[in-house]
Amino acid sequence: MKTIKGDLILTEDTTFNESIKVEGDIKGNYNLKVIGDINCLNINCLNINCLNINCWNIDCRNINCGNIDCWNINCGNIDCWNIILCDEIKVKGKCIAKALIKDRFNIEIKEQIKENKQ
Repeated sequence: MKTIKGDLILTEDTTFNESIKVEGDIKGNYNLKVIGDINCLNINCLNINCLNINCWNIDCRNINCGNIDCWNINCGNIDCWNIILCDEIKVKGKCIAKALIKDRFNIEIKEQIKENKQ
């Protein structure tokens, strides 16, 4: 995993061939492709293509990844494999996901008890 101290400012379309951890924000009006995961505070860029995103806020045009876990998402389109966990989600286009969880802190807790069948 590559660690970037401070902000990652994109000045051109950028590809990382490994997971990245950004100790600040990811900024720039360019595309970001990461062969692995992204862990950072905030993302503001055109397109994101990666496996997993774990951050505070995402503001971009398109997201294509495996899993997203963050507070706020504001984007054009989301194409996601597993779960989007967030407090607030604003999608101007379409959101495609197997599971979409909004307002996760106010979700009713459900309890399931395993029954023994004999």
